[in-house]
Amino acid sequence: MDLVAIGAHPDDVELFAGGLVAKCVEHGHEVGVIHLTPGERGTRGSSQERRQEALNAAKVLGIEPDRVVFLDLGDTLLENTEPNRLAIIEVLRRWRPRLVLQPHPFDRHPDHRKASRLCEDAFFYSHLTRVGEGQPPHRPEGRLMYLNNSVPDVSPSFIVDITEFFDRKMEAIGAYRSQFFNPDYGAEETYISAHEFHEQIQVRARYFGGLIGVRYGEPFVLPVPLAVDNPVALLLSRLPGRP
Repeated sequence: MDLVAIGAHPDDVELFAGGLVAKCVEHGHEVGVIHLTPGERGTRGSSQERRQEALNAAKVLGIEPDRVVFLDLGDTLLENTEPNRLAIIEVLRRWRPRLVLQPHPFDRHPDHRKASRLCEDAFFYSHLTRVGEGQPPHRPEGRLMYLNNSVPDVSPSFIVDITEFFDRKMEAIGAYRSQFFNPDYGAEETYISAHEFHEQIQVRARYFGGLIGVRYGEPFVLPVPLAVDNPVALLLSRLPGRP
């Protein structure tokens, strides 16, 4: 597998990396998604609803149902424990991805912060022969982090042009009918179910797209410096006329 995207809750990956995921799938890369919890303690939507919504969203992004995993590690209860690390390691070793996409550690949501460290440690321990049983070790080639709206003062390492895939990203987000703007759902309104939040998604994508001279963009952070073999080719790959 080329890329495994991990979220603390169903909808995290779609919100902050849905464009990247759709673009990778369109380019022929094999992508899987791990939801660490079904979001069972959220204000709106049951765990059963959110699981089905996650599968519907994956279909929109082009991901097969057998490439979506729910680990049930406990919404609001996520901790960096050995059983939780082993649950992630089992999937990493089974799918053997080249890249892992995870939340950023600077986030106001406790589950996102904890998920970030949990993923980081599982990523590291996945290649140790004496960790876990019954599977050959696997070391992914690298990992990257998506930025939540609430991550302050962090500059992206790179921004992906998702202009062609923004509508697909929004359709995948819309698959979470219990969570986001949906006047027909008939439940208590939350911060993310308000129409203003729906507008913020577009504004944020326009902002990051504007930084690279395109309509819509998604920001990502690398935990280590990017090794560049041909800096001239990299610099010339930017849009014509941009510094």
